[in-house]
Amino acid sequence: MMITDVLSRLKQSASSQGFYTYYSKRKEHIERLSSHLKKNPVSSAAIAKVRKRIPDLSSLSYEEMEFSIDILRERDKSPEERVDYVSSLSEASLASIGHLLFLIDPRNNPPVTGPIIKEIKSVDDYKEWLSFCKSIGRHGIQNFVMLEAALLYERDDLAQKPDLAYRVGQAVYTNITELELLRGAISNLSRQERRGLANLKFTHPYVKTVLLSSHARSVVVDGSNIVFSKSDHADLNRIDDLFLRMSFCRIALFPYRIVFDANIRYTLGGFQQESLNRLLSLPQVETYSPADDRIIFLARENNSVVVTYDRFLDHLVDDIKIVRPEDIDESLRL
Repeated sequence: MMITDVLSRLKQSASSQGFYTYYSKRKEHIERLSSHLKKNPVSSAAIAKVRKRIPDLSSLSYEEMEFSIDILRERDKSPEERVDYVSSLSEASLASIGHLLFLIDPRNNPPVTGPIIKEIKSVDDYKEWLSFCKSIGRHGIQNFVMLEAALLYERDDLAQKPDLAYRVGQAVYTNITELELLRGAISNLSRQERRGLANLKFTHPYVKTVLLSSHARSVVVDGSNIVFSKSDHADLNRIDDLFLRMSFCRIALFPYRIVFDANIRYTLGGFQQESLNRLLSLPQVETYSPADDRIIFLARENNSVVVTYDRFLDHLVDDIKIVRPEDIDESLRL
């Protein structure tokens, strides 16, 4: 875990103009939500607010959410034991369950949000984060709600900058880092402000879907399978067609990874070679041999949907959601 980077972010946020106003508002919101999550039964409105704050929990039913909250409220086990246990019973990530515990009891449990989400991949990572958070007072952070505000403040501040609309209009679907930043910033806007952004001209329909959709599901694209689909000749334009189709889905298929067979450079030539080289230079695009193994690994690691015509008959993939490009539309449920 990049503790040095976290400390740098905390110091930068805490010393920024407007931070304490932001923290005061966050504190009020978090304490109000926490009080609702401690009631029995937990209201559907409170669970809806949790899902909005933690999109990864959207796949859980009301009953599953209520059960998870009940387990997390019990104090007979350590925080890491409760988080690990609840995570093992659901499709939600350990990081998401850790942040749910924070929302339930922000006085005694640290947040798992902002840049920390990607760092918490195991219970050991979470234990390390818990250990670090015991010393946040030495860095000017008074409590865990202030810690959450410090982790999120930069993203919220981004949403207030006058160039947000410009950046939204310039964003391209190949720049995942920028899309993640903008998606985080837009999530903190009011409904009216989000509607205003919807009227902007986007560089691609997929960008609009990614930035404005409330829910998202990561996706792994079987690149070689797609470019060779329904033809003996590879055509890289089928990747472009796929992103256009993914823009029709109400759930943002994001972030995405594209995996090609290692021999793609030799099977796709001619005038498309330059376009292929540009695509392969992106951090979210890779080659692997055999590609199927890598695709299946990534899908399981991130609970991603796989887009392909392949059925992976030589593998056990009953636990992986596989969809064909033509099955992606506004009625797709994931």
